Amino acid sequence: MTRLYITLEITADAVLTLTPEQSHYLIKVLRLTAGSKINIFNQDAGEWSAEIIQPSSKTGIRVLEQIKKPHACNSLWLCFSPLKNDALVYLVEKATELGVTHLQPVLTERCNNSRINNERLQKNAIEASQQCERFDVPEVLPIQSLEKFLKCWNPEIPLIACIERRETQTIYEYLKKEQSINVGFLIGPEGGFSDAEQTLMKRYPFIKTVTLGTRILRAETAAAAVLSCYQAIKGDWKN
Repeated sequence: MTRLYITLEITADAVLTLTPEQSHYLIKVLRLTAGSKINIFNQDAGEWSAEIIQPSSKTGIRVLEQIKKPHACNSLWLCFSPLKNDALVYLVEKATELGVTHLQPVLTERCNNSRINNERLQKNAIEASQQCERFDVPEVLPIQSLEKFLKCWNPEIPLIACIERRETQTIYEYLKKEQSINVGFLIGPEGGFSDAEQTLMKRYPFIKTVTLGTRILRAETAAAAVLSCYQAIKGDWKN
């Protein structure tokens, strides 16, 4: 069943007008017609069935019935040094599938991509949410320098910095003893965090450093690994 993320208020029997982009996808790409059924969703309303009543460049749909009720989500942040092209898209897609609620690009000394197209990444997150059947969509936040990001971070939320080649606790050991279900992960660039950046992190008691083992992982692999570990220990997979 085709799923669309809708920012409008969803209520029974409401008639909603889709965006031109959504209309093009349904009518021109999928070749749906009047009477065709789709599912629509957002975090506030949950998921609903709907039918197309007016196929056009601004397609009209009528909301039918609720399929799934909304539910609260843990606050799960992925803070990362931006990657290039396909690797960045992969990171956003997999982070969305693995339950991230906030995507925060962070400029670091060894960052190899300082230009972020937030609109494009937000679309990637929406598409991934539609595919993986989650109700909400991660928010892609404006890029910040590492120093400014750390100054603005909510100290009540543990920020877990994944640092290679460091004698410290493993991600598994840390998550098993951490009480909070709301956490953030900080992933560095391909070259890792600089010595100055690691010194900066030591100033903030909310930062907890962990290792991901003896192997050196690509940044997008590291992100998928820590999020999978989180879901297994504290999230969707623990039961």
